[in-house]
Amino acid sequence: MEQKTILIVDDTETNIENLMVLLEDRYDLLATIDGNEALQMLEEENVDLILLDIMMPEIDGFEVCKRIKKNEKTKNIPVIFITAKTDEDSIEKAYEVGGVDYITKPFGAREVLSRIANHI
Repeated sequence: MEQKTILIVDDTETNIENLMVLLEDRYDLLATIDGNEALQMLEEENVDLILLDIMMPEIDGFEVCKRIKKNEKTKNIPVIFITAKTDEDSIEKAYEVGGVDYITKPFGAREVLSRIANHI
């Protein structure tokens, strides 16, 4: 069976490294620290799921998700927000812009694996 591909978008390299260690045996992984680069990668790569941070420089995760959902090629890719923001406004906005799930940092390994498996 072909491995599914996950794109990790987070401006903190440590977060990317932690997720890659957790997921590398189960999925093909792409990663970037930049929202604009993530949008560019989605044009070139086939991605099955996106793990997206909210707080990033230049373009935040909400805006990245809006653009993903407006694009015919990428609109059906599930987006799971993974963020330190725990306030209800951020959670609500994440779903409004098209996110399918919301994981707060620090995250538990089993929680992340279960939520990914649920949406992929």
